Amino acid sequence: MPRLSFSGFDRADEAKARALFEGLHLSDWMLSDEAGADAVLIDLDSMYGQMAWMKGFDAGKVTIGLTQALRADTAYRIDAPLSAEALHAVLAAIAGGPQANAPAVETPMPEPAAAAVTSLAPVSPPVATTSPEATAVTAPVPANRLAARLARATGPFAVQFGDLPRLVIDPASQQFAPGKSLKALIDYGHAEIAAESVEALDPETAATALRQAGDPQPLSRLTWLLALGGGAGRLLDHAPGTRFQLGKWPQAEREFPKHFRIATVMLKAPATLTEIASASGASEAEVADYINAALAVGHANAA
Repeated sequence: MPRLSFSGFDRADEAKARALFEGLHLSDWMLSDEAGADAVLIDLDSMYGQMAWMKGFDAGKVTIGLTQALRADTAYRIDAPLSAEALHAVLAAIAGGPQANAPAVETPMPEPAAAAVTSLAPVSPPVATTSPEATAVTAPVPANRLAARLARATGPFAVQFGDLPRLVIDPASQQFAPGKSLKALIDYGHAEIAAESVEALDPETAATALRQAGDPQPLSRLTWLLALGGGAGRLLDHAPGTRFQLGKWPQAEREFPKHFRIATVMLKAPATLTEIASASGASEAEVADYINAALAVGHANAA
């Protein structure tokens, strides 16, 4: 009989999750501690859940992410807040039994779903700065960078630059592919892309390419990445003396482990780039890049 455990939940939320599980009266699942579990349900929207996910789980355990984010890198994903129907559906899928028709559950090969994306903010007038490491960039994003092309795109297209992976981008469905390794794409943030490297696609070709990729990603992740790599360690739109704060706990990307510490600091109170760097142990350049990305997708605000 497969066993389920919970990770990253506070006491009250874990008690609710246990009550939901027990209310299902499943004959083919039981609860256990994490060491003996076959599957782990992780609260990815909590700091402790993110810490557990970043630390990793034993090989062979099936991971289920509970989150309000549009995707999770766990094997399965459930929309937060947890519902009995979604929990039943994902456990049935893991056990190989009949699956409930619950759109809140994502299997490892999800159907395309729309995801909101925020374009890069317009650039403000020049601002005097004093930081030698991270200064405000006041020139507009070059028109031949992917972020600028993405902002003005009216239809699907593919792009191939140098040795970077080929991307298929569809603004209509708000998806792109491939995107399993964001870090492999980060140079797209500052690449100057010639017109011949961009290929317009018809909607059917783009849809087929997204399906063949197997795991198309929300376009918001690409927007985030392009801003992360676009400033080269400098704030794109604000002076270093500006204070920044995260509005909610974002999904942490495992390929960027320092972002977890940066996000933890930015959640506490508005702080300057230098203050965030000092408290997180990250460099000012790393913090500047993270702030650029968080602002681009609406996760952070400037005070």
